[in-house]
Amino acid sequence: MRNKSELRNESEAKALRVFAGNGFGDAAIGITEQQVLLNSVELERLARAHRSRAIGQILRKAFRAAGGFARRAITQWKHRQYARATYAALQGLDARVLRDLGFHRSELMSIAAEMAGAADSTRLVVRHSRNF
Repeated sequence: MRNKSELRNESEAKALRVFAGNGFGDAAIGITEQQVLLNSVELERLARAHRSRAIGQILRKAFRAAGGFARRAITQWKHRQYARATYAALQGLDARVLRDLGFHRSELMSIAAEMAGAADSTRLVVRHSRNF
């Protein structure tokens, strides 16, 4: 099994031969650090190894992206569930209790969304201080 530097040297040597043979660049056929002629079996083995690494990287990125999508979807679902439960609880209150809380029945959906974190808060909080 060859290490990465040996494979890199082989690749560089092959690239120099290809460029020189095709007339591209300043590459000249000469003695390189490691000039190895690969037979078809070795070339196929190197190609398979390269393809396996590339597919592995693609799969890792795809799974990472899918995991992020799933986490975001679950978080949004939990926010919606919490907002529905909050809305149902507020809907069960009578008009007098809602007025005491400072809410109107038309605001219940907005309040539920704000409490669940699905919407920005738009209400002004007023605190009364007691001076005795």
